[in-house]
Amino acid sequence: MVKKFSVQILLLFALLLPLSTMAVTAIFYQPQESDKQIAPQEWQSIFHLLKKKGFDTLVIQWTQYGDFLKSAENQTWLKERADQAAAEKLQLIIGLSGDPEMFNRLKEPSAASEDYLMRLRRADLLLVENWKKNVAQDKIVGWYLPLEIDDRAWRDPKAFDILRKHLREEIQRIRMQSEKPIYISSFFTGNMSPDDYSKMIASLHEITGLHIWIQDGAGTGKLNLSERALYLTPLTKCNAPIASGLIFETFKQTQHDQTFAAESLPPQLLAQRLKLRAPCQLDSAFFELRYLFEDSFKARN
Repeated sequence: MVKKFSVQILLLFALLLPLSTMAVTAIFYQPQESDKQIAPQEWQSIFHLLKKKGFDTLVIQWTQYGDFLKSAENQTWLKERADQAAAEKLQLIIGLSGDPEMFNRLKEPSAASEDYLMRLRRADLLLVENWKKNVAQDKIVGWYLPLEIDDRAWRDPKAFDILRKHLREEIQRIRMQSEKPIYISSFFTGNMSPDDYSKMIASLHEITGLHIWIQDGAGTGKLNLSERALYLTPLTKCNAPIASGLIFETFKQTQHDQTFAAESLPPQLLAQRLKLRAPCQLDSAFFELRYLFEDSFKARN
C-alpha cells in the first residue's frame, strides 16, 4: 500500500511539473521559400506523422532569414504552418532571427561583430513581440536563438567576452517580454580541446541560464565516433549535466568547407537514429524535418 501510494504521489508530482522542466523530443524545421509550394493538407499529414513517430515539439529554427519571411504574406504562411503543427498537438519552440551570412559576419573585427549582434538582438526582440501576439501562448513552450555557438569563432577571449555580453543582455531583454525557456545550439569540429569546449558551454549556461543543445556531429562527419564522445560525454554526465540536450543529425553532409550540402540517410539508418535519445532524460532533438520527409520536399528544392 505504501509503495502504491508513493507511485501515485510521484505521478501526480510529474503532472504538476512545469512543462519546461520535462525533456522534449523535438524536430527542427528550417523554413525555406520553396516550402511554400507544399499544399496545406500535405503539411497536416507531415505534422500528424511526426506526432505518431513520437515527437512532441516542433522547433521552427528561424522566423526571419535574410529577405525570406520579411513580407506579411510569408509571415502569414509560416504562422499557418505553426497553427497546423499545434493542431496536431505539437508544442512549438519559436526560432528568432537567422541570417545566411551569419558565420561570415562573425569573422569581422570585434567592433563590427558587436554592431552585428546588436542588430540581431533588436530583430529577435521584435520577433518575440510579434509571435506573442499571433500564436496562442499555451502553444509556445520556448524561444530558440539561431545564433549557433561553435568552437572556432569564440576561441579568442575577447570574442568570447563579446558573445557572453550579447547573450546575457539578449536573455534579459527577452525575459522582460516572456518567461518561457530560451534555447540555443552549439557544435564542435575539433578546434578546441574537449575540456576547453566544456568550460565554454558551462560558462555560457551559468551566466545566461540558456538551455544549450549540443549537435552530435554524426552528420557532418568531421570527427569520428570516439572523438565526438570526448566532447559529448563531459557535457551529459547524469550527476551534473552541462548541456540541456543533444541534437541528433539525421543527414550526411556531402560538401565540406563550402556551402552546406547534405543528403538524407538510407531508410534503415534513419530509423535507427530516430530511436536515439539523450542520456539522463535530457532533451532529444533531431535535425531536420526535410530529411524525414524527403519526398515532400525534394521536388521543391
